[in-house]
Amino acid sequence: MRDYLRQLKYPREIKSLSTINLSDLSDEIRKYLINNISKTGGHIGANLGVVELTVAIHYCFDIAPSGAGDALFFDVGHQGYTHKLLTGRMPMFETLNQMGGMSRFISNHESEYDLMEASHAGTSISIASGMAYSRMQKGVAGKVIALIGDGSLVEGMSFEGLNFAPEYPIPLVIVINDNGMSIPPNIGAIHTLFWSDDWQQRCRDWFEGIGLQYIPVDDGHDIEKLLPAMIQAKSADGPVVVHVKTEKGRGLELAKAHPYKLHFSMPFNPDSGEGIAAAPTGQNFQAVVGEELTGLMDSNDNIYVLSPATPYASGIESLMKKHPDRALDVGMAEQHAVGMGAGLAIAGNQVFICFQSTFMQRALDQLFHDISYPQLPVTIISARSGFAGFDGPTHHGIYDFGLLRGIPDLPVFYAGTQRDLRAMIQARAQVNGEYSQGPMVILHPYEGIPSDEQDYLPKKSTPLNDVEIVAQGVDGLIVAVANRLSAALELRRLWFEKTDQQFAVVNMRWVSPLPEKSIFPLLETCSNVVVMEEGFKAAGVGIALNQLIQEKQLSCDVLVSAIDKGFVPAGDKGRLCEIVGLAPTSVLNAMENRWFANV
Repeated sequence: MRDYLRQLKYPREIKSLSTINLSDLSDEIRKYLINNISKTGGHIGANLGVVELTVAIHYCFDIAPSGAGDALFFDVGHQGYTHKLLTGRMPMFETLNQMGGMSRFISNHESEYDLMEASHAGTSISIASGMAYSRMQKGVAGKVIALIGDGSLVEGMSFEGLNFAPEYPIPLVIVINDNGMSIPPNIGAIHTLFWSDDWQQRCRDWFEGIGLQYIPVDDGHDIEKLLPAMIQAKSADGPVVVHVKTEKGRGLELAKAHPYKLHFSMPFNPDSGEGIAAAPTGQNFQAVVGEELTGLMDSNDNIYVLSPATPYASGIESLMKKHPDRALDVGMAEQHAVGMGAGLAIAGNQVFICFQSTFMQRALDQLFHDISYPQLPVTIISARSGFAGFDGPTHHGIYDFGLLRGIPDLPVFYAGTQRDLRAMIQARAQVNGEYSQGPMVILHPYEGIPSDEQDYLPKKSTPLNDVEIVAQGVDGLIVAVANRLSAALELRRLWFEKTDQQFAVVNMRWVSPLPEKSIFPLLETCSNVVVMEEGFKAAGVGIALNQLIQEKQLSCDVLVSAIDKGFVPAGDKGRLCEIVGLAPTSVLNAMENRWFANV
C-alpha cells in the first residue's frame, strides 16, 4: 500500500487523490493512530470513529490557515487527531501526553488550522454561527463548518445555536458525528430520535421543522457516501445539517468489549488490551466517592445521585448499575443536572451531583440561582479540583476557589484526605444532621490517595467544622488547603533542616466560609504564616485569610503560595508546581527571602 499519509504536507494536497486513494489514506490514518496512541496514551475511541469523516471534510471543503477559505470548528477536540495529521502535525504525535507536547484537543495555540480551543462541549454551533453571520453580512465567501458529536448536541449552548442558525441564510454546515456515545453511552430524547428504526425520516422532520436543511449519511466510514453529502452541503444556500453515523473505536477490535469503547486510555497493548485504563491505577478519591454513596443508597431510598455524562471520572459506574432508578446519567447537560437536582430536593430527597470541576463551571448560574439562593440541600461532589493532568489548560480545577467563593451562602469543603471525604459525605446524608442543611460543594483532587496518609493524620479525627492540626510547631504556621497537605509537610521538613524552626501544619479543609473559630487562635500565636493552595492567588483562600488577619488586627505576616496569573499549561502536577512556584522548594526559597535572608 502506498504511504499517502507521509506524502501529505498540506491539506490541499488531499484533493489530488481518487476515491480509492482516500479510502487507503483513511486506513493508513487509522493504523497510525492505533500504533501511536497505544504508545503515548490519548483519546482513541472518538478519533478512530471520525477518520473517514474528517478526510471527506478536508477533501470537499477548502480548509486553510486562520479560517481563510472554508473554516472548520470542532466541538470537543478529542475527535481532532485526523485533522491534526492532515494539517502537518504528524511529527508532534510522539509528544502527546508530554509536557509541552501536542495537545489532546484542538488548540489555536498549536496550529493556524485550529481556530479555537476545543476542549469543552456544546460550543461549536454558536461560535461557527458567529463567523458565518459575519461572512453573510460582509459578503465573504466560504462555508463555516461545525463538527459536533451527538452527545455534545444536548448541551444547552448547542440548542441555543440551533435556535439561532435557521433565522438567517448564514453559510453554516453543522456536521453531526453520531456514534451514540459521549464518554459513556448517550441517553435521552435526542439519542432516541437519532437511533430509532426510521431515524432518517424522523430526524429530517425535526431538523427541517426548525428550518435547517438535512442530509443523512448512514455509514460514515464509506467515502463514497460521505463525499456526495459534503458536496451537497457545500453547494447549499443557508444553514444545513449533515448527520453522519459512525462507530466509536472503529478498527480497534478490543474497543468493542471495553467500557466506553476506549474513550481515553493510558498506553496499552492494541492486541491484548493489557494496560487499558482511563487514568493511572491505584487508590483514588473517586473510588471513595463511589463506595460511600453506594453504602448510603443501600440503606436510604431518598438519596439520588446525578452525573452529567462523567460517571467514570466520579467513581459511580458500579453505583449506577446497582441503583439504576436513583443514580442517573443525565447526559452532557451540566445545567440540567443542577436544575434537576433542585427539583429532586424540593420533592424531599437528598441529592448528590457528581461533576468534574472543569465542567462544573458550566452550571455556575444554576448553583447561584437554583441551589444557593433557595438554600436547597443539594451536594455537589466535584472531582479533579486542582491540577488535572494533560487534558489542557481549560481542564484544570485551579479556578474553583475564585468561582465558588463568589456565590453567597454556599459552603465549600475541600476533602484533601480520604478520611475527610468519607466523613463529609456521611455527614451530608444524615437527616437533620449538623452538616446536612442547605447546599454544599465538596471538592476533591485528581491524584491518588497518598499511601502514607494514615501515618501523618492525627489518630483521632477532628470535628469537620475545624481546621485539623496535622503537625505541631511553635515557630510559625503552614496552612495547607486540602490537596497541598503532603507538600506542606515536606515544606515543614525542609524548613526545619534549614533553620531548626518547627512550623505547625494545619489542614484547612474549608474554602468558604473560613473556619474562623478554629484558625483564629492559631494565627494569634505566630508571627509567620504560609498558605499553600492550588488555585489563583487573587481569589483564593490565602487572600481571604489575609483579610481576616487585617480585620482582627493581628500582627502575623502571611506568605501566600498560589498561582499568580495566566492559564497554566497541561502537564504533570509536580512539574506544573515547579513552573508556577508551588513546589515545596520554591516556597522554601520564598520564605527564606522574605523572613530569613541570612539563614
